[in-house]
Amino acid sequence: MERESFLRRKCRFLIELNLFETDATDEHSVRIQRWSTRLYIFVLATAMMILLVYTTLNVITKQIEVQNPSLQIYFDLYNKYGNVKCACNQISSSYETFVKLSPLYHEVCASDFISQKWIDFLFDNNKTMIRHAVDFRASASNQFQVLRALCQISSSAVNDALETFYKSKLISGDLLNEDLFNAQLDADILAFQSITILNFQRSLIFMRSFTYGNLFMPAIQTAFRFVFQTVLEGRSLTG
Repeated sequence: MERESFLRRKCRFLIELNLFETDATDEHSVRIQRWSTRLYIFVLATAMMILLVYTTLNVITKQIEVQNPSLQIYFDLYNKYGNVKCACNQISSSYETFVKLSPLYHEVCASDFISQKWIDFLFDNNKTMIRHAVDFRASASNQFQVLRALCQISSSAVNDALETFYKSKLISGDLLNEDLFNAQLDADILAFQSITILNFQRSLIFMRSFTYGNLFMPAIQTAFRFVFQTVLEGRSLTG
């Protein structure tokens, strides 16, 4: 009985709890004050709960400095913590110290079709010069010489571009993680490929424009053919 009476007193205390009590005695004002008290206690309890959860889950960041770590130690720390920074004594490094690119050329540039032996085989002093201009055998030797020249020009352009790329530098004040390093390297290689192709195309366009603009006449007479017509006794003769 005493326990039941104690619980009743507690329940009544909570129900009648009024933190905003005034001199008002009417039932409506008292009811508003009691509901305001309950709302205030609820909001206060919620705020305290949020603060408690935040304090419990909040991670305290502690900075630890490791003197002269090896590359393996850096990788181990990075894989374990993620937020790892390692300042570099040298902020720039040439690509030639850690990158090796091997260009791949078309198979024809490594074939016998651009060899001097093949070009000499196609050229015949007794027949080549007297063949008709549209006959492939009349210009085959010269066309394969042009093909060889294009292979040599492309090889020279790529080698010059590679030398420029190797001399360029990767700049970073901090040691890059593997993913960021690979992404940076891939982006630089793609840029190198695009620039090399554009420069080579620009050279070809210049040579074509220069040849066309100056109206150079090829020695093998494949650009055009002279046609002479003579009228004799009502008949047209072409020479």
